[in-house]
Amino acid sequence: MELKEVIGKRRTIRDFQSKEISQDIIRYSIENAFKAPTYNHLRDWDFIIVNSLEAKLQLIESENLEKDIDIKELETLFENEDIVKKEMYLDAIPKQKRMILNAPIVVIVVFKPKIRVEEAKTVYDLNCLASVWCCIENFLLSLAEHDVYGVTFIPQNINKTKDKLKIPVDLEIAAIIPIGYKADDAKILKQKTINIPERIHFNKWD
Repeated sequence: MELKEVIGKRRTIRDFQSKEISQDIIRYSIENAFKAPTYNHLRDWDFIIVNSLEAKLQLIESENLEKDIDIKELETLFENEDIVKKEMYLDAIPKQKRMILNAPIVVIVVFKPKIRVEEAKTVYDLNCLASVWCCIENFLLSLAEHDVYGVTFIPQNINKTKDKLKIPVDLEIAAIIPIGYKADDAKILKQKTINIPERIHFNKWD
């Protein structure tokens, strides 16, 4: 498959089939993830594969996702937002609990920070975070090549989630990623149309 085709296939999906994912696909995608550039050449990244109901329920508990979402309250919260952004959030937020439970596998991507994110003072301090997201994109593109899709969920209660997963204190969670084959009725959200020439600048902002 051509690279352009894979990039075109790569979408955020929150509705999954129960079909199992081959460990060969998971390993292939992780191997490609480790080919991403890294600021210190150490590739201080690890992948935790969550596939048991008990572990998924612990994730939901640690991230405080047990409560049902009030849709009307959400609509009010996002009523003045860009229509594409609003549609994304109204679809995404109510599905956070379900997508973790229904995905055949949830992948936790862990990285070693140069400095704690909340202590960063310059963009340079966040190079480790930029690197791990290059790793995550390689992982998601490689999954898409095999018709497996995911959604990146940024943990809100990192310390509690780290404790549940027994992640060492000097490491951080970059993303929680439920993955699976797309459900037949999965909602595909409209993407914002970008005028590419308007986003390209030469020598200065013009």
